[in-house]
Amino acid sequence: MIRWAWALTFAAQAALAATPVITELQPRGAEIGRPFTVTAIGRNLGEGARLISTLPASFTLVLRPQTPGTVAVPGRSAAFLVEPGPDAAPGVYPIRIESSSGISNVLLFTLGTFPEVTEEESQPGSLPNRNDTIETAEPIPSSPVVVNGTLRGPERDVFRVYGKAGERRVFEVEARRSGSAIDPVLRILDGAGKQLARNDDAPGAGLDARLDFTFPSEGNYYVEVTDARFSTQGQNFYRLKMGAYRYAEGIFPLGGRRGERVPVTFFGGNVGAGVASTADLGKIGKTQALARVALPDSPVLPFVFAVSDLPELMEPVAGAVPIPSVVNGRLDKAGEIDRYRFVVEPGEKLIFELQARELGTSRLEGILTAVDAAGKRLGSAGDQPLSEDVFAVQGTSRTSSDPFLNLTVPPDVHELVVSVEDLALRGGPLYGYRLIARRQAEDFTLTVLSPFVNIPSGGTAAISVSADRRGYDGPIQLTIPDLPKGIHVNGGVIPREYVDAGNARTVNRRGILTITVDPGVTLAAGQLELWGNATLADGTTLRRRARGLGMVVDVAGATEQGVVDRQRPLTALWLGWDLPAALAEPPVAVLEVHQTGFKQMAEGARYEFAYKWTVRGAGTPPREVGADVIGARDIRVIDMTTSSFAVTTTKATDPGLYDLYVNGRVRTDEGDESVVAPVIPFEVTGGPSHAAQ
Repeated sequence: MIRWAWALTFAAQAALAATPVITELQPRGAEIGRPFTVTAIGRNLGEGARLISTLPASFTLVLRPQTPGTVAVPGRSAAFLVEPGPDAAPGVYPIRIESSSGISNVLLFTLGTFPEVTEEESQPGSLPNRNDTIETAEPIPSSPVVVNGTLRGPERDVFRVYGKAGERRVFEVEARRSGSAIDPVLRILDGAGKQLARNDDAPGAGLDARLDFTFPSEGNYYVEVTDARFSTQGQNFYRLKMGAYRYAEGIFPLGGRRGERVPVTFFGGNVGAGVASTADLGKIGKTQALARVALPDSPVLPFVFAVSDLPELMEPVAGAVPIPSVVNGRLDKAGEIDRYRFVVEPGEKLIFELQARELGTSRLEGILTAVDAAGKRLGSAGDQPLSEDVFAVQGTSRTSSDPFLNLTVPPDVHELVVSVEDLALRGGPLYGYRLIARRQAEDFTLTVLSPFVNIPSGGTAAISVSADRRGYDGPIQLTIPDLPKGIHVNGGVIPREYVDAGNARTVNRRGILTITVDPGVTLAAGQLELWGNATLADGTTLRRRARGLGMVVDVAGATEQGVVDRQRPLTALWLGWDLPAALAEPPVAVLEVHQTGFKQMAEGARYEFAYKWTVRGAGTPPREVGADVIGARDIRVIDMTTSSFAVTTTKATDPGLYDLYVNGRVRTDEGDESVVAPVIPFEVTGGPSHAAQ
């Protein structure tokens, strides 16, 4: 279904305008308990801009006085007075801009409990590299405090602090957890430049840095912040927190059941024997898979906490583990292997999944192994190299994912033992996990790769979805159910995976569907729910809801193959969103594609298509369009002209339904605009009875 209010009216089309984009927020954080002003900087942030956030506050657009001698650029910024409500809590909150032209991307804003200052070098108009050395270090006179700074490529920021002998102080950099692409490194130096302490990736802080430091003598010390790779990032801010506060390095268990109050323990850091608290999952949404749990009376950002709808157990488990259920466990010491017994029936189809590293609260590089009552190995996962041969255990920068194991119970087997261990035989408080057991051997999960979508009025937008196959190799049909009149969805086929005659396996994990809004149809901004439907081997239907990324912040230097944590784009799955969507203004052009012919050939088939541009206003369409057959193997796009092209198949083409996705960039005075056509499905039947759809 769709969670928004729809209104169907016929109105005059508005003038063409680009959608809003946020590139920067000033500041990136504020002290809780008082009103503040936040400025969104970017493009197309013009008249009627509204700030949208989950932060419980009121937002009022304010007019900022123009600086003498400067020329204001329309639409480049929008300032808002933010008045937090009494229930506003410290943490990270999404901010986006909504206007009549659509919705913007999301950037994150942090509410904290310490006073905030801005690094002098980061002030507007400041010269670069003004605090890169001990001699030019910027003094920070007070503590506790949060310093908001930026790193402009290969530079370092140095701050001077004063400490007394024996005084203990925590220094912490918030970057990745707050939506920055910086991978921070934190160092403390003495007056001679000697390194006294260093941290790169702190336990419980992901790729962010933290130092718990005791000053050896009274005097000035120097806190240095750098990027681990001295890279140049688009989102290059950081928040340097200093103070005498408590923090934890881990949490246990790593999750709980929706609707319940779950006892949790925070451990490590400077909390001594641990702090007992409660994770209240009573207000978590019905489909939200992640929550945020904060250490009480601490300014540290909350931990991610998993949410499920299954019965939750804690190790040790007496007797057999029921199916379905979740076991919360931990490898308390190096080399430890936890084992769990399950009572099963021959022929049952089961799936065992591990949640650990991907939650960001565990260091476990897990291996799952299933054996029968006699100890005969039935299957394992997590102990095989990746197909790209890039598997590595690199601290907090892995290339692998948490494992899952599909299993059909063999004949005469009535009991299984499933073990959990670490690939490198490690253990300790930070090696927690969640073992999920379900009766479902064939499965898949879906992720919407577009964090949001603006659908042009009278035009079409494309939505890309990725499938993580967990035992199911067949085709998946993506849908957006319950669309009202005037809204149309096309495509959404993810073809099956199979092993061909040459013993090579196809990999089909991507689907594209298009959504088209008829001219004159209006709708309010809201969220689209995307679903994937599949038919299993036994004929039953499997339906899975796609999760949304929340946001995407690119990290410069990433690679497609072998990418590790520190290079992956930043997302915010913990927001629990589906796909935020809004109506944008009409597109600069409309691209129409239709099939004109079909020819059966000796070695395959030829599908012929024609396309036509209808330009609205001033714009120049491309000479050729881009055409892609999603999930195609042994299918080619050929004979491209300014108005037509063809798609050919071979005898080796796998029969099935495929989607043809066509797009092009139209040149305008305001820049290029991407225009897409509704996806065209066509079927390959594998013989002379090929039938074009």
